[in-house]
Amino acid sequence: MPNVTVINPTRQIIENKPVPQMRVCAYCRVSSNHDEQQQSFSAQVEYYTNLIEENAEWKFSGIYADEGISGTSKHKRNEFLRLMKDCEAKKVDMVITKSISRFARNTKDCIEAVRKLKELNIAIYFEKENINTLLVDSELIITILGSTAQEESVSISKNNRWAIQKRFQSGEWNPPYLPYGYTKDEDGEIIIDEVEAVIIRGIFSEYLNGKGSYIIARELTQDGVATRRGGKSWTENVVNEILINEKYVGDMIMQKTYTTDTIPFMRKKNNGQKQQYFIQDNHEPIITREQAERVKEIINRRKREKKMLCDTQKYNNRYPFSSKIVCGECGTTFKRQIIFKGKPYQTEQWCCKKHIRNIAECSMTAIKEAYIKKAFVQLYNKLKTNYEPILIPLLEDLKKLHYKNEYGSQIKQLNHKIAELMEQSHVLSRLRSKGYLDSVLFIEKNNLIVQELSEIKEQRNKLLNCSDFDNEISKTDELINMLKKQDGIMEEFNEEIFSLTVEKIVVKSKVELTFRLINGLELTEFIGEDVK
Repeated sequence: MPNVTVINPTRQIIENKPVPQMRVCAYCRVSSNHDEQQQSFSAQVEYYTNLIEENAEWKFSGIYADEGISGTSKHKRNEFLRLMKDCEAKKVDMVITKSISRFARNTKDCIEAVRKLKELNIAIYFEKENINTLLVDSELIITILGSTAQEESVSISKNNRWAIQKRFQSGEWNPPYLPYGYTKDEDGEIIIDEVEAVIIRGIFSEYLNGKGSYIIARELTQDGVATRRGGKSWTENVVNEILINEKYVGDMIMQKTYTTDTIPFMRKKNNGQKQQYFIQDNHEPIITREQAERVKEIINRRKREKKMLCDTQKYNNRYPFSSKIVCGECGTTFKRQIIFKGKPYQTEQWCCKKHIRNIAECSMTAIKEAYIKKAFVQLYNKLKTNYEPILIPLLEDLKKLHYKNEYGSQIKQLNHKIAELMEQSHVLSRLRSKGYLDSVLFIEKNNLIVQELSEIKEQRNKLLNCSDFDNEISKTDELINMLKKQDGIMEEFNEEIFSLTVEKIVVKSKVELTFRLINGLELTEFIGEDVK
């Protein structure tokens, strides 16, 4: 028999330590700013504050409240996102909310949040459904109820769209947002904002006098003219949108955009997917129809000229890299070659023309087209991810260079005078809108200001003498706007984006390419060690 020794258990000494209070917070949300919803919102905040503070076992950890926000997407709910961050930081032990529909109307967002907090051992308690998410069987119920809440949201959205559609058809639709130059009176009718209307008329007048959208936007920014949202920066795209907006002649096109039918609801431009409705002479115009037609003719003529310019280069630029690849050794352009013509072994490559004629004149060997495309995809994705710290400071530096010349002090004085005259114009418009100033006197005074403004601007433009930077500023701005519009990273080579981004490629070696962007910025990309 083996010799067995029995080891007795050690005696545990139990200390009577106080149980820490559970840190509890609440999440509230209402989806509109109507008075009834406001009362509901205030009631929720007051109710949960009292509920948590009156429980001796709970410690109040705050109220997270999204006001006037839809629950169909988490990305616009700042308080919801703050709640999730605080939970990750272990600042909360339990979250209380009224119901699943208040927490989220998107099943995917709801389940993701529940699972994430369960991993952190944080409970969500839904009062209406009496569900604690830390219970084993609660997720199936939440999925079912979350789907119901989502379908309810979809149904509400469809009903709202149907109601708006009927108002479109009857001509009773009153847009919630109006373009620059218009506002609403006490009865909700569309009226002209005289202060902003002066700017709108100026934009159309200057465009008809030959100025481009970029120059107009730059001057508005330099003059310190406030945008609709109070900003001081005007862009070429904003001016273009004003020039083609039918509302300035008194007409209205309804349903320019539409909302998708499924969650997450997304607003998209209506390019013929949905019906549109047109009302002529719906409200008072700011400009005449003759002005609008002349602007339209200029826009169309410039488009045709641009297209003709592109067409003249069509043959010479049959391929995306035609005339754009330059040898870093001798400066000669590259020529496209096809090796092993015929599938499946066909390979396209680009080689220095001088090297092709005589290898002794240039040692730069050919590079495969696939590798060039790969290098651009790599560069574009880096630029897309980091354009804010790279391009935006560059744009600001270029703008500052406009004022770095010997006439800087004079330009500063003229800018100050322009700001004063603009303020005088705004004061006159406010006095006119309130009935303190006769129309004839307003027009006389305002015309004098406009004339003086024109003269001072002409003086300033002569002093600026910064035309060398105009193109760089314009192209940098174009590049930033293009990168903003593109969604996600590039998976494979895109010829259109390449043509909008790159001016030239300098081949330094078989693995090193320098891309010169349309604004003059040069960025180097290495293809990799696998290139032989």
